[in-house]
Amino acid sequence: MSDLIVIQPQITQLTVTEDVNQVVVSSVGVQGPAGATGATGATGATGAAGSSGVIAVTAPITNSGTSTSANIGISAGSTSAAGALQLTDSVSSTSTTTAATPNSVKTAYDLAFTKFPAVILQSGLYYKTNLGLGNNTTQGYSSQSTYYQPMFIPTQTTFDRLAFISGSNFSGTGTVRMGLYADNNGVPGNLILDAGTVSVTAAATTYQITINQTIPSGVFWTAWNVQTAATTNSYYGTSATTAYNLLIGNAWSAPSASNVSISYRQSSVSGAFANASGASLNTVAPHVWLRVA
Repeated sequence: MSDLIVIQPQITQLTVTEDVNQVVVSSVGVQGPAGATGATGATGATGAAGSSGVIAVTAPITNSGTSTSANIGISAGSTSAAGALQLTDSVSSTSTTTAATPNSVKTAYDLAFTKFPAVILQSGLYYKTNLGLGNNTTQGYSSQSTYYQPMFIPTQTTFDRLAFISGSNFSGTGTVRMGLYADNNGVPGNLILDAGTVSVTAAATTYQITINQTIPSGVFWTAWNVQTAATTNSYYGTSATTAYNLLIGNAWSAPSASNVSISYRQSSVSGAFANASGASLNTVAPHVWLRVA
């Protein structure tokens, strides 16, 4: 009898034994689950860095030009090249590579505003307040009233004396206080110096108080006050009849030489000076001199 081979539809594998007369047929089982994932391998070495790019730059920075540096700076400006400039708060610098601050411009403007052709004050000489140039009279002044007079100086000046002259008919003993005030928009303002008092005992005599006061260029005010009246309380000064009004405005009801304002007067000042207040226009003023140190 011949050999018989039977093939089933589900057979997926044939196994042949050494016995040529027998064929054993077996099926493959179901595949088992997948095994766990293995560990991640080590990271590879970092690659070499690429070359630097090229940045478009000129000086100062614009949208064109080139630079091989990552740290881009702005070149300093000058009178011939644009660039960055440092601010300088100075009115005396001669730099051509710095720029002025608004404050230094205003300082220079304010200084220029006070300038006009003038004789420079000389050391050791006496200078009188600017008002009352056309009159020199002996007259009385109200006791315990401060007379303020404006004075203009073209440059910063140090003064070492305040002086006045007693009248030719002066008699008895009086006390005069003097000082200096800052300008406040055309009127006496804050006290700069209370120079103290001097005793007046003789007629037609110059009396002085030693000071050491530096005043900036511009307008300031002298202050003069009879704090103790003498028997005949007269001093050299100016009345409004022939005076020239240089710095103080007038409140005329009608033009008249007799009501020209040549000083401000503040009443009821019996002791040390304080900031000026309540002063009003006045038509007489004592002569006050200042000596330049």
